[in-house]
Amino acid sequence: MTVETIAYKLLSNDEELNNLLDKLRGKKFGLGFKQGIFTYDIPERPTNALSKELAPFMRIYPTYENDVEFADDKAISTEHRITINYWCLNAKQSEQIAELMDKILEGNGFERYTTNELPRYRDNDIDLLVNVRKYRFFDWQLEKLRNED
Repeated sequence: MTVETIAYKLLSNDEELNNLLDKLRGKKFGLGFKQGIFTYDIPERPTNALSKELAPFMRIYPTYENDVEFADDKAISTEHRITINYWCLNAKQSEQIAELMDKILEGNGFERYTTNELPRYRDNDIDLLVNVRKYRFFDWQLEKLRNED
């Protein structure tokens, strides 16, 4: 399973996060989607899900993947990084969502990191605040190597 899929499942299946997003939005996301959480791209067809009326919503996508630890010339750990962008109306909503996302992801082995980057900015096209959160996850493959022997 890809790291972005793991993050998607953790976030989209979390009842507390779903309730918060629905409360901030004033309704369920709808449009045939489980929640306003997407991987890679936010769909524009058949309905444009990137609209102010549907905020908050988020996108998860991978940004880095590389082997980082080795033993006997075999990779035993891979570092995966993802970026999660989420759109909301204001800074108060931003803080509420960020706090809960950190709790969910960090409680499941992800680590948040940011390196000298802009954490929030205004998307003037749809008049929403875009938030940028970055997480990394280390996949230790020791168990897989043990099973190969």
